[in-house]
Amino acid sequence: MALSIFKNRYSADEAKIISDKAFYLVVALTLLFGFGVNALEVWLLADYFATWNPVAFYLAYFVLAVIGICLNVFSRNPVLSFIGYCLVVLPIGAVLSLALPYYSYGVIRSAFTVTALMSVIFALLALLYPDFFYSIWKILSVCLIVALIWSIINMFTGLSGVASTWIDWVVVLIFSCYVGFDISFARNRPKTLDNAVDSACGLYLDLVNLFVRLLAILGRSNRG
Repeated sequence: MALSIFKNRYSADEAKIISDKAFYLVVALTLLFGFGVNALEVWLLADYFATWNPVAFYLAYFVLAVIGICLNVFSRNPVLSFIGYCLVVLPIGAVLSLALPYYSYGVIRSAFTVTALMSVIFALLALLYPDFFYSIWKILSVCLIVALIWSIINMFTGLSGVASTWIDWVVVLIFSCYVGFDISFARNRPKTLDNAVDSACGLYLDLVNLFVRLLAILGRSNRG
């Protein structure tokens, strides 16, 4: 996500530059590692996480996620950045392990398929129009903040299902654009091992948030 744009850029004098092929391979493998860990959590640990006190669970989620993001964003050491990435991946997998059982296999499969499709579409758009996506991160950040505030208001005011779905689709579009931004940003940043891990973390958060929102939309539609 756009948080990584605040991280100081590496130059060739500050860190070892790797080849483009190695850079994108590290990004892909890091993403696969994160999704693999999440799959194992959902498969093996759902019952364990269900025994946690909800307050302790979400407190641990928040603390680990914040520490992980800070490590990933501000560290220039690829090992520390990867540890930060793991601290982001683990609590998100725990939340998914509690949330997914409430949805049917068909809804989960559809959400996964649409997530993959939209990710490919926006990745291709980012390759064709990198400057556009690279230039809109401030607009995306503002839109995301507004959408999240609106979602919080919805929790307390009980907006209609139509309004909730509309908000979710806006967030889906925002995170789809973030996929394009993070791909454009990854292509433009110096090709270091640390930057590869950072890029993977940004894309991981984009894809997970995109999947979760689509899951909510499709699940609501299925119940209706």
